[in-house]
Amino acid sequence: MELIELLRRVHPFRFLRGRHREALIPHARTFGARAGETIFRQNDVDQSVYLIEAGTVEVFDPRRGSDDVVTVIGQDRFFGEWEAIFQEPRMYSVRARTECRGYVISGEEFRSTLQSAPGFAQGFGTILRDNQGIFAAFDRFKVDLLQSAGRGHISIETLLPLYRALQPALHPGVDEPYRIDIGALQYAVRRLPDNVTRTFAFLLADEIPPALAGSEASFPPVRTAARRRDIREVLPGKNLVLLRTGNSDLIDLVTSLCLYAVEARKIRERVIRDESLPAVDRFLREHAAGADVEAAREFLNTLAFSSREVDALVSLWPEDPVRRISEITRHREMFSIDVRRQQRNYHARRGELWTGEVARVTAELLGMDPVDLDPERGVHIISSNTHSVSNCLNPWYRDNGARVLEWARRVGHPAVQDPWVRDQDLVYSLARDYFADTAGSRDTAAEVARGAGHHSLSETVGTGIQVQLIDLARLSGTEIDPHLHQLHPGSPAADDLIVNIDYAFGEQAEYVIRNLLTLYGENIRSVSFLGKAGALAGNRGDILAPTAFIEQHSDLFQPIPAQHGPEGFPVHHGPMLTVDGTLLQNRQMLSFYRQIWNVVGIEMEGTHYYREILESRQLGVIRPDVVFRFLYYVSDLPLQTSSTLAAPLRAHEGVPPLYAITRHILNQIIAGEPA
Repeated sequence: MELIELLRRVHPFRFLRGRHREALIPHARTFGARAGETIFRQNDVDQSVYLIEAGTVEVFDPRRGSDDVVTVIGQDRFFGEWEAIFQEPRMYSVRARTECRGYVISGEEFRSTLQSAPGFAQGFGTILRDNQGIFAAFDRFKVDLLQSAGRGHISIETLLPLYRALQPALHPGVDEPYRIDIGALQYAVRRLPDNVTRTFAFLLADEIPPALAGSEASFPPVRTAARRRDIREVLPGKNLVLLRTGNSDLIDLVTSLCLYAVEARKIRERVIRDESLPAVDRFLREHAAGADVEAAREFLNTLAFSSREVDALVSLWPEDPVRRISEITRHREMFSIDVRRQQRNYHARRGELWTGEVARVTAELLGMDPVDLDPERGVHIISSNTHSVSNCLNPWYRDNGARVLEWARRVGHPAVQDPWVRDQDLVYSLARDYFADTAGSRDTAAEVARGAGHHSLSETVGTGIQVQLIDLARLSGTEIDPHLHQLHPGSPAADDLIVNIDYAFGEQAEYVIRNLLTLYGENIRSVSFLGKAGALAGNRGDILAPTAFIEQHSDLFQPIPAQHGPEGFPVHHGPMLTVDGTLLQNRQMLSFYRQIWNVVGIEMEGTHYYREILESRQLGVIRPDVVFRFLYYVSDLPLQTSSTLAAPLRAHEGVPPLYAITRHILNQIIAGEPA
């Protein structure tokens, strides 16, 4: 058949197996066009893919005139695949240059074939990545940023055009000159220092600079709401930021500053265009001691902001939103960023001090340094968060769960009205508010935890990674989470130690896990990673069980053994993409990895953790039979604007899958089961 022969001649359709070619035949239709005839127009929503059997077509950009030909495509070639893969309107118009004929395949059928024919998909992936350079904007931004950091100074003004070219999925309003992208602004501000509106100079370093050493205690710390950073205000308008190991922290901070600069400019131009600055100054003079939130809200509603924008500004800066508007207007996004990273440093870095603290607390808890532990004493490393593992293994929550629920119903806590399958999950969700409202309860819960073998590091030494050590021997026979296997003297893990570490950040994970694997060595029985991830399949609250990790900047593919998730939740199996940063993603990139690689989710640490585990196992640092587990719950859907990280999970959406994975991992540890 003519179509079969054409498919064999057209690269990369020639990679299709016979069954895939046969499956396409019922879904293909013929097309023909006379010379000069338009086949499709710019901005058409049709996503069909065309294969040319005879003749030539030309691609042109009507915005630059009908004579602006982008490229000419001839016999045994194809066109239209870009819009089919990325599910976008037509970027250019296409017309027949000579009389031509061929076949048309619908975008839906084309995507289905990509999913079912891996060789075909990889062929297209090579063309898109290498020939068409779809990630060129990412490469340019990252190269410029890291080169600037290496030279010691970063210019936000220089980076902004490169940032805009990225078209980040989390910043859909990046190119809109007037509409304030509220969701994106909220995302960035929560990850930047609280004083960003009045900070002009940032000094980024991996250690306290020698000139400031010894006086750092006098620098007030600066809070960040949603990203744990070690930031000190050296002078009014100047912040010292101690970066984590690797480049992820640097990339995250700078991209967040870029996003903030784009949106701050829109706010500033609103105020200037409306000539509102005198009114802002007058309000601040009349409320020198600070206005209440409602007075500030009422005033902001008189400026050139919508009611939704006012609500967002008040939510971001409830303590003094009008002063923040004044600072943004006068600041003009004039950021100076100096970078001072040490080289050939023989003094102890913060990561080394952190490792020493872990060793010290282990010796305090078990009476022996970790490098000298009895070979029979197992160690289980879990990378998760600061609460789910310790809560599940703290008898206080089981003993006091009914009391917490009764308190929540009495005070009318809104979480009680949400749909919860397990009361114990609701108890964990309510605990923070219960502790805040009930004098002494937090201290009592902590005391019960210590009695049950829990021990926490009091100092993260600037790494941002908290650590909890749990001696399972002290939990034997104790009532813990009702959905966990109970520990008893005969349990496989009855005398083992759990080392629960908070989430590392991006490349920092590689250094952190390397130190822990080296510290505990042959005593390690399992390494488990419980994370949250953006999903390209499924819904919020689902579970992702990776089959491989793909490193974004190199496409390094690392397959891992099958992972099994907890029962009662939808579980999606497939590769996970380890990205360089949350803002270094756009819809094209995400669609590429979904369609070409069948990626189910994106995260920032997996490939770094896994590489270190493999290396340590090959080098004999850890035993060859160490069990490792990777499970994630879905926190956001970056391809759905309403479900990105800018719209956080509600407690009843995030807590159940988080604790389901926690229990799944703990039950396997207690029972001595594989992943």
